[in-house]
Amino acid sequence: MVRKTLDISGKVCPYCLLAVKEETKTMTPGDELVVTCDHPPAATKNIPLFAHETGMSVETKNLAPSLWEIHLVKK
Repeated sequence: MVRKTLDISGKVCPYCLLAVKEETKTMTPGDELVVTCDHPPAATKNIPLFAHETGMSVETKNLAPSLWEIHLVKK
């Protein structure tokens, strides 16, 4: 199991989602990607939807106003 981090703070869609998609390409089952994001649509909708559609588990935590931490785990 590998745990990677990705900080996409300051980026907006579609760049947020594209960065996450690129990082998840090399993930194997059990790997985790922890994403830090400050773009509301990416954190609350786009990235979680992508994770569900690709069979990953996803958990989103609101760390502060307009700052999220998203945990993606490849199944």
